[in-house]
Amino acid sequence: MPTFDKDQQPLFAREGLFRQKLNQLRTGENQNPRTPPADASSRYRELEQGSYISNVKESLSKADPDEKDRAALLDNATELYNRSAITTIIRNELKRSKRYKHNLSLLVLTIDDLDTVSQKHGAATTDSIIKGVATFLMGIIRDVDIPARYDRNTFLVLCPDTEPKGVSILAERIRSKIMLTRVSDVGQNWHVTVSQGIAGFPGAAVKGEELIENAVIAANTALKNGGNQTVIAE
Repeated sequence: MPTFDKDQQPLFAREGLFRQKLNQLRTGENQNPRTPPADASSRYRELEQGSYISNVKESLSKADPDEKDRAALLDNATELYNRSAITTIIRNELKRSKRYKHNLSLLVLTIDDLDTVSQKHGAATTDSIIKGVATFLMGIIRDVDIPARYDRNTFLVLCPDTEPKGVSILAERIRSKIMLTRVSDVGQNWHVTVSQGIAGFPGAAVKGEELIENAVIAANTALKNGGNQTVIAE
């Protein structure tokens, strides 16, 4: 049976388990991994036994999710990865990308005019919209993409082994579909638009914090330009 460096694993196996872990924490169940393609099943089992995401945080490699995991890793409102967890994941994935000369891109999404909605319709409506956007994201991004809530109205999606131009296709799919999707029915049938920023390695950053900062700046630029658009960081 072949062996693999714990950081150099097939994309479907490595990053897919970040999503598997997220799904376990969201449902409170110890789910079995989805069955990989038959010709890769033996590699998948070997990688699984290697605790290959332990370099992110020890709790990410535990077999049974519990309340301690949830508190440490998940945002309470959306049940996506929280700011602390995604920041650690980004740092470690960037190290891996540098080592193996892989692309790594980050998509930042900010909900347009959420403060106005909050002022007019209250916190309950705002919270419902935020949860609805999180559910929308989980349904539209790839299995290998890693979603998180970064702050009140901002979400991150880490896209491993993908260059910014490729992420721009996902961003356009999100932008064009979310404004037609009912993300909440509290008070009325709410539809929202998003301002998005994309930053990538190599190119826009050499540190995890820089990758986040540049993608956030790009999203803020999209918002200042009127919103409902995407900007790629230079």
